[in-house]
Amino acid sequence: MKRPIFDDKNRPTLLLLSGGIESGTLLHMLADEGPLIPLFVDYAQRAASRERAAATAQCAVLDLELETLELGSVGETFRRGLSWQPHVPLPQRNLVLLALALSLAEARRATRICLALNREDTADYPSATTGFVHDFAALAGRISGIAVETPLIELDKAAIIRLGVDLGVDYSLTYSCLLGRPAPCGGCPQCLKRHTAFAAAGVTDPATNLPENPP
Repeated sequence: MKRPIFDDKNRPTLLLLSGGIESGTLLHMLADEGPLIPLFVDYAQRAASRERAAATAQCAVLDLELETLELGSVGETFRRGLSWQPHVPLPQRNLVLLALALSLAEARRATRICLALNREDTADYPSATTGFVHDFAALAGRISGIAVETPLIELDKAAIIRLGVDLGVDYSLTYSCLLGRPAPCGGCPQCLKRHTAFAAAGVTDPATNLPENPP
C-alpha cells in the first residue's frame, strides 16, 4: 500500500485505533470525510498482537495504511514487580496516547486527533472524562493548533454498534478481550461489556475472524 502524501491542501485526521468496537466504527465514519491516519499504539498490553491484527484488518477493508508506534518496553516496565493482571496497567493511558498522537499529528500535518471514547467510558478512568478531554484539547490547540475530538462521546456502546451496522462495519474484524487469546475468553470485563452491548443493540455478535497467528 502506497503511503499517501499530505500537504496544506490535503491535511488528514489522525485516529487512535485500538481494533475494538468504538474505534472501528469511528474509522468507518472518518474514512468518508477525508484523508485519515489510523494509529495503533503497542504498549505491551496483553492483547496487543490481536488488537493490532484487528486494526490492520479494519484498515485493509478501507484501503488505509495503519501507522504503529512500538512502546513495548513502556508496558513491560509498568508490569515489572506486579502480580498478574488481565490488563497491563498504564496509568493515565489516554494522556500518554494523546501526547504521542499529538506529536505524530504535527509531524504528519494533521488538523485534528479523534479518540473513540463512548459515554460509558467517562465513568471508568480520570483520563476518559469529558473534562480531561476538554483540558487536553485546549492545551493541544494552544501549542499546535490541532483539534482533539471525541465524536462518539454522547453514545453508549449499543448505540455505537447500531451506528456501525448502518455504516457497514464488519464487527468480526474487531477484538475486545483483555487476555489476547485467538478466541475471546468471554468472561473478562471487556468481553462482558461487548456481550451486553450487542444484546442491547439487538445485533448478533459475529465470531471473531482474524488471523490465528498475527504478526
